[in-house]
Amino acid sequence: MKFKKIISIVLSAVLLAVCMPVLSTAQEVITPEYVEDEIIFEYTPTVSTYGIDRSRTSFASKLKALGVTELNELETYEEEYLSTNSVSSESVTYVAKISGDVEKTCREMEKLDGVTYAEPNYLLETYGYTTPVELSNTSGLYTTWEKWYLEDIMNIPAAWEKYQTCGEGVTVAVLDNGYYLEASDFPTNLWDDGNGNHGWNTANNTSDISPAMRPDGTALDDSIHGSNVAGVIGMASNGAYGVGAAFGAELMLIKVASDNYTSSDTKTKITSAAVASGINYARMYGADVINMSLGVLASYPTTIKNAIDAAYSAGVVLIASAGNNATGTATALSYPAAANNVIGVMAIDKSDTSSLTSFSNYDESGGTYYDVAAPGYAILGCGIEAGKFSLASGTSQSSPLVAACAALYLSVYPDRSVDDVYNSIRNSGTKTVTSNSSVSTSQTYKYKILDAVELLDFGEIKPEIEFNLSTTVIHEPKTGYVYGLDEGYASISDYITVTEGTGTAEFVPTALGNGTGSVMNVYTLKGELYKTYTVIIFGDVNGDCIADGHDAVITDCIANNFGEYPDCTKYAADVDFDGTVEQSDVQLIAGYAIGTGFVSQIR
Repeated sequence: MKFKKIISIVLSAVLLAVCMPVLSTAQEVITPEYVEDEIIFEYTPTVSTYGIDRSRTSFASKLKALGVTELNELETYEEEYLSTNSVSSESVTYVAKISGDVEKTCREMEKLDGVTYAEPNYLLETYGYTTPVELSNTSGLYTTWEKWYLEDIMNIPAAWEKYQTCGEGVTVAVLDNGYYLEASDFPTNLWDDGNGNHGWNTANNTSDISPAMRPDGTALDDSIHGSNVAGVIGMASNGAYGVGAAFGAELMLIKVASDNYTSSDTKTKITSAAVASGINYARMYGADVINMSLGVLASYPTTIKNAIDAAYSAGVVLIASAGNNATGTATALSYPAAANNVIGVMAIDKSDTSSLTSFSNYDESGGTYYDVAAPGYAILGCGIEAGKFSLASGTSQSSPLVAACAALYLSVYPDRSVDDVYNSIRNSGTKTVTSNSSVSTSQTYKYKILDAVELLDFGEIKPEIEFNLSTTVIHEPKTGYVYGLDEGYASISDYITVTEGTGTAEFVPTALGNGTGSVMNVYTLKGELYKTYTVIIFGDVNGDCIADGHDAVITDCIANNFGEYPDCTKYAADVDFDGTVEQSDVQLIAGYAIGTGFVSQIR
């Protein structure tokens, strides 16, 4: 496979504390790379009234004239059942080998009837900023490497404990460059297609998901990237060793990297065709979340967009890395992270947790393109050999942390829509970070940090409380008092109700009955107290639901400062509504008790 590079990048050597970077700050990006001898196009055949396709022969000859030498359907993994007497009129996406100029062929292809679009087969790259390094010393891994981001920044262990989930029941698809399955720390909770396969290789449509290698079997600089990313999400819990952020979730491992390299290649190559097929595979085989620690600057390939749109419509949560070029969105966008139906993730620094890393791409539009920030420096994942782990930095490492949180969310709230998940991820965080101070910009931007507990708290359905407007009930939000209830009422549910499926209510009367001081406790679906409402019946000072001489005596004591009384009791005693409890209130209640007066229950 040949590749054409038309990208201008000025590189600067940066040495991080944990390892050497494989990509540094990009000063200028003109256009993305693509496969030199391939194009992708979508074609809808013309079907006659009788169901006969009259255009295929003519179209085939036109393709040949354009230099198309080989034609393959882009895998959708959808089974099509066509009768022998009909021809499908649905569009089909093809990956074509060509002998001519890619951009010119695309322009000519789009002139043909039935062709919706034609574009290069773009190249994406993994978004690890540093080459992952293996750790042979496995003592104290959690406290040394993971605690700062899992616990101190993202509050993930607290979410496990509070919501009793580690992602169980959720399938997370990882689209990456291959996986070292034999490492002892590799996730043990792997998805299975029923035939013993834990995923698929969409670059060559086989079950081989091993890491991409050079022809001589030596590893590329980023061959361990996929294993590190998978480990960030689902690394098996090994006691004192490392642990994945959602180790209870099933991992579907999808390899999207090419297997064709030369001895001089240093990094894996990923095509838009393979990524689109990977998204299609994950959607068709039931993934709930897709993590994409990869991307391409300055282009959103239509092929990937169509696959993402289909997955989003099917309810799949899509998470992607924002990239490591220290580039703002006003200069260039990284896709798929910048798509509006994908959560784009930026990277937080370790040495200054109030800031993005120096390499992270950042959003200059107030969150239009990239949505949230998560730790992206010295993140622990799976290794190559048994008993070893890997450490890496990059937005590649930030994205799987967010994907893991999405898995925790869906484990707790399995019936929520993809928009519910997105809304919670985008809006739940209360902590923020700023764009890195070293970035040359006239403005500092703030981004929300994803916190797992805040995310799951935000996702919880808030009880819907209704006050029956056909009665005289009044709610005072500041105090939580409800009044206007009839003296001697039998059931508070005639006045206040909690919508079924949003929460539950518990009514606690006073020791003397359903009077002043009775409370209605409203609970969330998880059983946590949400709000308390206190009943006030004016004139009923002792809480027996009747205004009589006993209440007049108590009101006299309140008016003369004899003893301490709860606020709700004083509130019930102020029956003339002048803000104080005086003898006039005593007289009103006494008169009411012998039937010579009336105390209004509407304030």
